[in-house]
This record gives sequence, structure tokens and C-alpha cells, in this order.
Amino acid sequence: MPLNEAESTSTSPEVSLPQQLPRPVRRAVSRRHRLAADDSSSTTKPPATIIDKAEFLRKFTESALLQVKQGSHEEYSKLVKVFLYSQRETSLAPEQYVQDVTPWIAAVSANVSALDISYRELVGAILYSDWIAAPDDRFVHRYSTLILQIVSAHPAWVPQAMTALVRWFVYGAQATEVAIAPAVHDRLHALLEQVYRAIPTCGASMASAITEAHPFRTAKANIQVLFLQNVLRTLNYAIGLRRDVLHTVLNRIIQVDVEVQIEIEESDSADEGDGDDNTTPNFGTADDEGVFEFEEDEVDNPVPIDSGSEEEEEEESEGEDDDSDSDSDCSNTGKLGKIKFSAKRVVAKLDAIMSTLFTWLEQHSLPDEVTQEMPEATSQLFLVFLDLFNTVVLPTFKSRYTQFFVFYLCAKDPQYADVFLGTMMGAVGEPVRSNAPGQVSAHTKIAAASYLSSFVSRARILASDIVRNVMGMLVQWACAYLEWQEQLQREAEEELQRRQPHPWAKTYAQAAANTNGGLRNSSNSSSSLAADFERHAVFYAVTQAIIYMFCFRWRDMAEAPGGGPVVESELDNLRWCAEVEGIQRIVFSKLNPLRACSSAIASQFAYVASQTNFMFCYTVLQQNRRTGNDTKESNNGEAPTHSNLLRTELETFFPFDPMLLPISRQFIDDIYLEWQEVGAEASSDEEDDNSELNDEVEVVDQMVAMSISPARPMSALPGHVFQS
Repeated sequence: MPLNEAESTSTSPEVSLPQQLPRPVRRAVSRRHRLAADDSSSTTKPPATIIDKAEFLRKFTESALLQVKQGSHEEYSKLVKVFLYSQRETSLAPEQYVQDVTPWIAAVSANVSALDISYRELVGAILYSDWIAAPDDRFVHRYSTLILQIVSAHPAWVPQAMTALVRWFVYGAQATEVAIAPAVHDRLHALLEQVYRAIPTCGASMASAITEAHPFRTAKANIQVLFLQNVLRTLNYAIGLRRDVLHTVLNRIIQVDVEVQIEIEESDSADEGDGDDNTTPNFGTADDEGVFEFEEDEVDNPVPIDSGSEEEEEEESEGEDDDSDSDSDCSNTGKLGKIKFSAKRVVAKLDAIMSTLFTWLEQHSLPDEVTQEMPEATSQLFLVFLDLFNTVVLPTFKSRYTQFFVFYLCAKDPQYADVFLGTMMGAVGEPVRSNAPGQVSAHTKIAAASYLSSFVSRARILASDIVRNVMGMLVQWACAYLEWQEQLQREAEEELQRRQPHPWAKTYAQAAANTNGGLRNSSNSSSSLAADFERHAVFYAVTQAIIYMFCFRWRDMAEAPGGGPVVESELDNLRWCAEVEGIQRIVFSKLNPLRACSSAIASQFAYVASQTNFMFCYTVLQQNRRTGNDTKESNNGEAPTHSNLLRTELETFFPFDPMLLPISRQFIDDIYLEWQEVGAEASSDEEDDNSELNDEVEVVDQMVAMSISPARPMSALPGHVFQS
């Protein structure tokens, strides 16, 4: 060995070493790496394992999608099943679902560019999975990112994505969902806002999805409120959708609103059908509970979120059992009680919805902190609501409370009230040829006049000069209409002299005969008034608006004899503004508007006008009563006609009658003008001396509750003691 070693060392190192050393050196290096890997902690292996698994899932997903193009769906079906998950239809725990799905999110995200319309099953499973209610925030973030990537790469999936997301608006209606409902809604709106900003064209799809998913009017109150809250929340970032979305919201609210009137009418019918009690429900007295009275628990908690809906069902079923167990003698009473319970439930639902809308409006109508003026965004929002009012609310008859949103907004800024009044005056139209073909319908004109007068009468925020201006415009309108009719009469008389009857002659002659000769000849006065009313319906609506406003706001149009405000105890020799000078001509005209207007308003106007020494028109009312052939009475039992419908609308529609919804009225009470009696109450001796005046004083109660909207009892008004 030593010799060999000596021989080896004598060899040239430059030749032998390079041939022998490379392999041992490389092994030594490799061995050191292996030793270092063995000495390292066991946590070093999982990253290599995860990377391998992620790569495998990506390849599997890519292969599954490719095989679909080739006609094979075996691997694709397995991929779809990974994302199919519903907490209500599976026993899989949410934590296990998160653990199973998380690795696949990256795999699908890597192949998102391939997810065209051919893979609707996979995309549908991803969108409709209950991912948003998962307990892991990181998982929710990754999942929402995947959805955002899908809709960004393929906008064709936006409508389906919006439908899948909007369905979460009602999450929280069940008792088991209440705890995490706020977190779910926060996640939902965060994703919707990202999609809306990333894809500007998705607005139409979002609005359409909201319209389709909106709960039907028979849905429970908590579902209605949850959906409305989330719909209004979308408008905080999707400003371009405000008109379309709010159009849907108001449409659904007004459906519930009209249902209230249906329930009340059924309650009235049930009461009238009770042979033992011929009285109808009295909503204006404190003794009768009526269908609009609420128990304390209903007022404080109108929208139970957790168990309230089940309690409603149990209460309703108990009521049905009670009705079935009652004997035949109490059948009418049981039916009426069930109707009243149903009406109370519908009203509570409407109250919850309206209060939700008012709360949102309050948050978005705050004045600027520095200038104390309404910002431009609020003004734009008001214009949107005004446009929707003209489109949705104005043409709807028997709407009770939906219209109060515009009442509330107008109180935020005097300019808003001016715009609203000008819009309503424009809808009434011009007095000359106001019923020409192609113009706004008579129903719309009558409704506009009703809204105009009711708003001026009830809005506390209106100054006296605004009240006088509106009164002056309406008086000028009615006087111009009379002048036009008189001109037509003169032309008709000239035509009759040449034996060529003018088409307007017969109509106006009938109206004149109905007031003068018709009062003496009642045989044909009824038919004359029927034909005359349809022709002059808008004039009668404007006249009713005038006298209705006078009853409420005469204090704004009068001054004390020496100037200054009116003293209630001294109503003699009042000074009146110039805007009311034409009212006497209108009231005593040949068209006899006091007969066509609501009898309660006409009687109340006669009382207020006489008490203030403005004018005396009791003789007209007495003559109208003596005819005994009112059109409404003569048409009993006959099919409803267009004239009857116009008359019904004129006599019963007072849109801003008192707000009786317990929660919603809190937004209205401070800006609402209640009825105030004229002067001091008359003594009992004075009432006994004048029986006719005594009859008119009793109409004061009818004035407050004369429309389809029931009012608070007179005894509830400040400073008034009601005497039945």
C-alpha cells in the first residue's frame, strides 16, 4: 500500500485528478443536500405537497373542460359536484365545505378564460352555492374574487350572477339566520359594488334581477322589509339604477297600499251585512277600535325578524278555529273579526315598509353642514321621486299612504314644494278646451287637483304667500273656464237662432237648467247632471280644491280689520286677499259646483264661509237637497259608468288625509297641519236657535274623516271636545 501510494503521488495531478474526483464531489454535494433535507423540520414537506396537489387540480380542471368539448362529461360532472352546496339540503358542515372547496377555487380561477356558455352547469353551481354564508372570511374573499373573474372575463354570465346574488337580499328572515345576516349582507354588497364598478353595463341586469326577485305583496312583513333594505342599499353605489329600482319599489308598495283599501271595503261590507247592527265601522270616533287601531306590541314591533312570522300564522290559525267553532248566530261577527285582523296585518306590513323608505330618505336628504342647503345629490333624488310620483302614484286611485314620500321630501326644501305644486298645476292643464282629445285624462286631472288642494291644506311648511298664490291660480282657472262656457253658450244661442245647433249648446243648457229650471223640475235634473258632470268634471274638481283649501287655510287668506293675524274670537269684518275674490262667482255659477262636489266638503265650506262672514251659500245647499234626485242615488243598482267613476273619485279621494300608520307617522307629524275649528265653539243656546247651522256644525267631524282614509277622532284634536 505505501508503494502504491507513492506511485500514485508521482503521477501528474493535472491528468489523474480530474478523471477521479468529479463523481465523489458531486455525490458529496448531493448527500449534503439530502442530509440537510432530513435534518429540517417536517413542515417543509407540505408546501411541496400542496404545490403538487394544486398543479394536479389545475390539470384535472383543464382536462375536464377540454373533454366536454370532445363529448365526455365524466370528469366534468365530478367538477360540478364539488361546488354544489346548500346548507338547507345537506348535512355537510360549513367548515368541511370550506376545506373541500378551497383547493378547487385556484384551479378554476386558472381556467376562468375557458368558462364560456358551454359550461353553464359549472358556472351555475359556483354562483348558486351557499358560499357567502361560510364562516371563513378568507374563503369568502377568494370565492367572491372567482365570481368577479368569471363575470369580468365573460359578461354573458352577468344576468345569472345578479339573479344568484340578489336572492340573498332576504337572508335573515329565518330565526337561524339572524345572527350572521349582517355579515352576509356586507359581503353581498361588497361583491355587487365591485361587479357594478368593473362592468358598467351590468346595471340593467341588476335592476331586472331586483324586479324579478321582489317579494309578492302577500309575503310576510319581515321578508318585505329585508328585501327593501337591501334594495335601497344598492342605490348607495349604483346611483344610475335609482329610477328603475325605485319604480319597482313604489309599484310594490302601492300594491300593498291598495290592498289595505280592499280589506277596509270588505270590512265595511261585512258590517253592513250584519242584520243586528246596521252601522258601518266608524273610524273617526274613539269608542270604535276599527281596523286601524294597533295593540301596543304591534306598534313597537311591527316587523318581527325571527319568530314573528310564525306567531302571525299561529294567531291566524287560531282565529280560523274560533270562527269554525262559533255558532251560526255569530257567523257575521266572526267574519268581521277575521277581516279586521287581516286588515290590521296588512296595515302593519305597509307601516313597516313605509317606515323603511322614510328612514332611507331621511339618511339621503340631510342639508349641507356649512350652507344648510340641500346638496345637488338630494335635489336629483327629489326629481327622480317626483317623476315616479307622476308615473306610478298619480294615476292610482285609492292609494292611502304611498304618496306621503313626496309630502316628506317637499318639506325638506321650499323649492321642492314649489316644483311639486307647479307640476300638479301643470297636470290640471289649461281651462279652455281642457277636455280636448289627446290631452291628459280626466282622471289624472281630477287626481292632480286633489293632490294640489290636499297638499296645500295639510303641509305646515307652506307660507301664506304660497297658499295665496295657489288659491289665486285655481280661482283664475275656474273663472276662465266659466267665461269659456259663457262664450260657448252665446255662440250656441246664435247658432240656435239660425237653426244650426252648436254641439256645446245642449250640454251647457242642461247644466244651466239643472241649476235653475232643473231645481223646479226635478224629473229630468238627474239625467242632466249625469251628462253635465262628465263634461265638466275637471271644473268641479278644481272648484272642490278651492273650497277644500279655503276650509283649511282661510287664516292665511284673511287679516284682522286693523291688519295683522286673525283673532279667532273676532271674525267680523275680516279683510280678504285678492286671490279669493272670484270664489263667489264660481259657487253661484250656473254649473252649480256645490252640488257636484262632495257633500261633506260643500257643507263644511258653507259653515266656514258663514262663520268668517266671507259668503253665505246655505240657500244653494238647501235647494240642492230639495231636488232629491242626486245622480248617485238615481244610479243605484245600475252598472258603473265613466261619469259615476269620476264622481266617486271626486267625492272620496283626499290623498293627504291624516297618516295613521303608527311608526311612519312619526316622520310626518311635525310637518302636518291638523284640522282646526273656526273660532270659539258655539253655545248650546245658539245651536238650538238655528237648526240649519246645527246640522252644518256636525259636518266638522265628517270633514276630518270624509275620505277613504280614516282619521283621528275629533276628541283627539287639541282644544276640542267632541260631542256626538
